[in-house]
Amino acid sequence: MNTNTKYPVIDLMKSQKNLNEKGGTMRLGAYKCKLVNKSIAKTAYKKNNISERHRHRFELNNKYKTKLENAGMLASGINEKNNLVEIIEIPSHRWFLGVQFHPEYKSTVSQPHPLFINFIDACLKYKSNG
Repeated sequence: MNTNTKYPVIDLMKSQKNLNEKGGTMRLGAYKCKLVNKSIAKTAYKKNNISERHRHRFELNNKYKTKLENAGMLASGINEKNNLVEIIEIPSHRWFLGVQFHPEYKSTVSQPHPLFINFIDACLKYKSNG
């Protein structure tokens, strides 16, 4: 990451900025996330609120959220406690979703994560519709 960029769209979390020693300081563990109606995430989870596991130091800088939304991005999952964007989507794309958490941490062979299922379903639908 370029720490001198004029446009830190993705940036270190505020809690990480003044730390010299980074070991053991990540945002770790499960955090709640509220989903937006009519989003891929809400369709996949079939819930209003979820809890997902995290392991990171970076976040979407909320200073750029409105500009990104005006350009077509949807912040479809928000941690309301810390006002952090957890999930983004581009609704004009057939399936574009990015997450801040690790869905693979809650996925097994017998119970794949809802986002993985939704992605595969979208791929199959696209393939069959040409």
